[in-house]
Amino acid sequence: MTGTSSNRLARWALVGIALVAFGLRALPFFGPEGAWTYRVDYDEGVYFSAASYLLQGVLPWRDFVFVHPPGLLFFLAATSAWTHAFLGVDGAFTFARWLAVLIGVLNTVLVARIVSRWNGPAWASLLAAGFYATYSEIVQSERGPFLEPLLNLVCLGLVLALLHAQASPRRGRWLAFAGVLGGFALTIKLWAVVWVVGALWALASFTTRRELLHFALTVAGTALLLVGPLALLAPEAFFTQVALFHAWRPPDSFIARGDRLTQIVSVRHLASPLLAALTVALLAWKRQWSPLARISVAAWALTLLAFFASAAWWNQYNAHLIASEALVAGGLFSLLPSRLRGALALASVLSIGLSISHTVRRSQPTTEHHLSLVRSTLRDSKDCVFTFEPGWSLAAGRLPARETGPLIDNYAVQLLNALQGGTRHFTTTSEAFSANKVIPVGLTHCRYLVMGERGNRELDLERLSLTHVDTEFEGLAVWELRAPAR
Repeated sequence: MTGTSSNRLARWALVGIALVAFGLRALPFFGPEGAWTYRVDYDEGVYFSAASYLLQGVLPWRDFVFVHPPGLLFFLAATSAWTHAFLGVDGAFTFARWLAVLIGVLNTVLVARIVSRWNGPAWASLLAAGFYATYSEIVQSERGPFLEPLLNLVCLGLVLALLHAQASPRRGRWLAFAGVLGGFALTIKLWAVVWVVGALWALASFTTRRELLHFALTVAGTALLLVGPLALLAPEAFFTQVALFHAWRPPDSFIARGDRLTQIVSVRHLASPLLAALTVALLAWKRQWSPLARISVAAWALTLLAFFASAAWWNQYNAHLIASEALVAGGLFSLLPSRLRGALALASVLSIGLSISHTVRRSQPTTEHHLSLVRSTLRDSKDCVFTFEPGWSLAAGRLPARETGPLIDNYAVQLLNALQGGTRHFTTTSEAFSANKVIPVGLTHCRYLVMGERGNRELDLERLSLTHVDTEFEGLAVWELRAPAR
């Protein structure tokens, strides 16, 4: 087979993997309710609601609690949230979910492009793309406006820009572009700092100190330009919510480090972490630390370190780990002798098959309480309605009620109320919620509170009963504001 025909076959194989990535992500969106057929995650509702309010001049930290930098809000406001003017809030959210699917396909292709730079066999980049395309946690995240799809896109773009800088005579332009991407990544989630550290290590191998300094200054300048204006409007709230909240927060979800390890090295995506670990061992032994090896290994290893150091951890966090893990795993085949490549490639294909099977099983359409809201008269109610699952409001074509503050991230608000109440050493979030007796002021005047499991967990129901009564409205279990005493 000639080189040209081999390259053509590889391109078509990548197209096939990209179609698999699209199919796995979009599969549940073809149900009876369209993109609403699949369960809406709490975080999706928070991010999209916050971006929608940003367009109205309601700002994070100054006007509402938001515990991340604002990069995702800028992206959602610019790409999907603004469409609510003609699609409605629920239609704009649907558009955001489809956009996340397309970002997932693009991320899959970027993984293949980057891994091809390891100078291993051409099919190694296809395997790496297959790891990313079928990894269950990222498939679920790339169905909605989460942090991870955009964060992965920007970080993978950063790696590709650095590789272009290494090979291009226009190094300065590529380094500037990489610096902008690095700064933007920091405005999405603070974990992006591990990619910036890896980038600095990579650049140290082929740039001058002056170029290294320019890159670092571009990263810092971009981040400050995007975050600074909002942070300066409420500096204390910014520092408390974006930094101290994560330092103070009690353990949540997978608390035991052993449980986290079993979620990271799981049969549903077993090949990529094992191959990545073997890659790191071989790189250390052979001392073949190319720029690509440096940035991808640093990002993977430091992300793992952050996972085990964090008090709270959900397996959804793996959705960002796979961005670096796929790059490192794909590099293994450039380090192995030819006689070993085939066996590991076959094992990888089998693992990808298991990942597809698991992901398809987990992609079954789900019915959620928010669909009841769509069918209820709460959609058209002129009264204040607050749902503790933000996605329920979005499904009803509404944002979280402005009268509540707006209260967008009730989980973070109630944790902060508990942590700022004098005790910062709770063993679980449930303990923190139980100790917190504060009812957000905006809720005490809101007509309907659609509680769900979150509301019942986060609020002191005895104190809430002073202002609201547990009742039913159009088939929904809600707490309704008590009528004023005559």
